This record gives sequence, structure tokens and C-alpha cells, in this order.
Amino acid sequence: MSLLAIQELLGHAWTGTTARYVHVHRTHVEDAWVRSQQQAADRWKGLE
Repeated sequence: MSLLAIQELLGHAWTGTTARYVHVHRTHVEDAWVRSQQQAADRWKGLE
């Protein structure tokens, strides 16, 4: 679920307020970045 969806669900005016309630595991952001880089590399391979 996206932060904006959670913000709307909770009725918050600011995403900063919502972010206080969302806890992300410390490796989640890094893992997502690695996955996105792999997906981008795979797309480039398909264009060659």
C-alpha cells in the first residue's frame, strides 16, 4: 500500500504525519533499489 493511500485512509493532511506511523525495515529501501536496478538492466538487455 502506498504512503499516499495510507495518508488518505487515515485522513492526514500531510504525508509527514502519516510517515510517523509507517515503519520500514532498514534493508527494505536498499533491497527495493537493488531490485529496480536489476529490472532496469533486464530492460536494457531486451533492447539490444
